[in-house]
Amino acid sequence: MIKTLYKTKFRQDLLFSYMAQIVNIILGFLQVFLINKFLGVEIYGALMIIVASAGMFSLLLDARSSESVTRFFTREFLLNNLSNAKFILFVGFIIDMVFALLLVIIIYFFSDLIAKIFMKDSTLSFEVFLYAFVVFFTFLRGTILGYLQSLKMFTQINFMSMFELVLKNLLLIYMILTHENNSLETILLIYICSSFLVYIYALIIFVKNFKKLFIGVTICMNYEILKEYWHFNLKTFISSSLKAGNQNIDTLLIAYFINAEMVGIYQVIKKILSPINFIIKPFSMLVYPKLIKYFENKEVEKFKKLLFRITSYILLVVVVYNIVIFIGIEYILNILNIHFLPEYNILLILMFIISTVSSTMWWARIFSNVVNPNYSLYMNLFATCYQLSVTIFLVYIFGLMGMLGSIIIMHCILLFYWIKKVEKYV
Repeated sequence: MIKTLYKTKFRQDLLFSYMAQIVNIILGFLQVFLINKFLGVEIYGALMIIVASAGMFSLLLDARSSESVTRFFTREFLLNNLSNAKFILFVGFIIDMVFALLLVIIIYFFSDLIAKIFMKDSTLSFEVFLYAFVVFFTFLRGTILGYLQSLKMFTQINFMSMFELVLKNLLLIYMILTHENNSLETILLIYICSSFLVYIYALIIFVKNFKKLFIGVTICMNYEILKEYWHFNLKTFISSSLKAGNQNIDTLLIAYFINAEMVGIYQVIKKILSPINFIIKPFSMLVYPKLIKYFENKEVEKFKKLLFRITSYILLVVVVYNIVIFIGIEYILNILNIHFLPEYNILLILMFIISTVSSTMWWARIFSNVVNPNYSLYMNLFATCYQLSVTIFLVYIFGLMGMLGSIIIMHCILLFYWIKKVEKYV
């Protein structure tokens, strides 16, 4: 049985990815514990407001280079067109740098407004601006991640995510032990340092592998590929920009209508549910190159069966995980220094429904990237319009429960749409 399990590289990568995700889950909870225990849930809430605000701008300007590079680099590399493959990387790096710089500039101009509206404290505008540099170094990793994913170097990708969390926790522990008056600014400086060092680590891995494969390969301007890449990237960029209106809006709405402390509690519960995302993430990363191959070779049945099989496994694990968390939620919150209230049970159930429905759409974005990027674009447009109208209205009338009910309805509509698109393709 063990020999069979290790027969394919896919299963080996999947097993290692899950080992890495388990480590990431533990490190992620340690980070939440350290911040809540030694700085307080309000500081954690303020941090999450900043992350959500910057996340909105990062989506607005995210060219999604990792996906675009994976899509075209994989194709050209399989065809042994190394010159074209090298050209795609060159284009990706330029796009990463341009958009990373734009992001820093835009967050600088909006930092004061974010601090006033969502954090209710204009003196925190500098802290908002600081987080722009975290996203800056994250943007610069886009093409590198696309390159590593194309070559199925998933071990290196997983090491990167673990390395970043290890750095954050070690620096947090160091600051807690050596400084008495730690603040939100301290945490943000730790995040910047970690993001920078991970970028350097990723760059070293890339350069070492790149030299082996592309030494002596001449890069040539290919207008046909540039045009194709541009059209694809434009669609994913628009799709990502539209997503800015519906991603992280839950955090910002709670910050605006309630307070930073409630944001902190809400985000802690989301963190408790975050292992669900870790369950999904390896599949999305590992399956993407495989779906490209099936699509290019017109192997429709393999395409369909792969999606259905993995979705069934994910759904089963998610339901079991939700039940376990519901049973132990009071004990978990007490560990994280948060007093448990009975109304949190209703909050938890609604968030369970959202996570379960959302997890069944793990394949939606990569399916759209492979088959038709417009699918994702249309759905992000719908989600943005929905969140900025229905969700805002319901949270204004019914508060936090209204917001969660609205998100459940939206996810059900999205799931129905994606199922219909797969049926049409098949």
